[in-house]
Amino acid sequence: MAADGWSSFDLAVRRTAADVAVVDPAADGTVRVTEIVELIGRHPSLPVVVYTTLTAQALRAIVEMAKQGVQQVVLYRFDDEPTRMRELLEQQPGLALSGALLELLAGPLAALPTALSRAIERMFQRPGLFHIADDLATAAGMPRRTLYRTLEGVGLASPSTLVRGARLLRAYSYLRDAGHSAEDVAAKLGYSSRQIFARHVREFFGVRPTQLRRQVQEGECVRRLAAMLYAPGTASDNGRWHGEWEEPNAGAEPARE
Repeated sequence: MAADGWSSFDLAVRRTAADVAVVDPAADGTVRVTEIVELIGRHPSLPVVVYTTLTAQALRAIVEMAKQGVQQVVLYRFDDEPTRMRELLEQQPGLALSGALLELLAGPLAALPTALSRAIERMFQRPGLFHIADDLATAAGMPRRTLYRTLEGVGLASPSTLVRGARLLRAYSYLRDAGHSAEDVAAKLGYSSRQIFARHVREFFGVRPTQLRRQVQEGECVRRLAAMLYAPGTASDNGRWHGEWEEPNAGAEPARE
């Protein structure tokens, strides 16, 4: 999405799930180095690409921002050829936490059909696109019933639990950014209320969102989540997980948040 000013841009970053921010420090006629540096400080999990024209002012701004960690710069009419620009945006590293969790799940993922394994990887990289089990089934190109059986066969949790886990992992990353409140994070991930978001955090991690932010370290967060999502040898005869939280109406798929 596009923002028409720095105040609306800050609001968009706080309330919209995004993989990368593309900013022009001189978009409004004034070079805004301070605003970009502050943005990075508030939201360190969000990659920033500076896209600007080649002017003396812009070069000074680029040098100053480089000192603050901004390393991705694209110059208008020099290196912004559409194919290159698209590749740059698609190759953003995303969140390291997603990679760490996927590494812990590498064994069961390798045992899945390729289409399903790739769909799960994409879900953890872009959890905002997945809200219910049907979204994962569609991405994998298989019926929901087959999806449940296939995941159960390799020791993975139910599709709805995987979807929720992907969203909560991204929520943890957002919560670690000083610029996000719990309400912001709930909105970014598509929850209809902060209360529902807080309940899901408690069910997965046993703490409130504010405690998750302050008390749970990254490695512990990933390990807890992996334990919820992969439990080989613990599936019961009816396909449910011992110790795993289920919806109150256990036979029904959770509604879209």
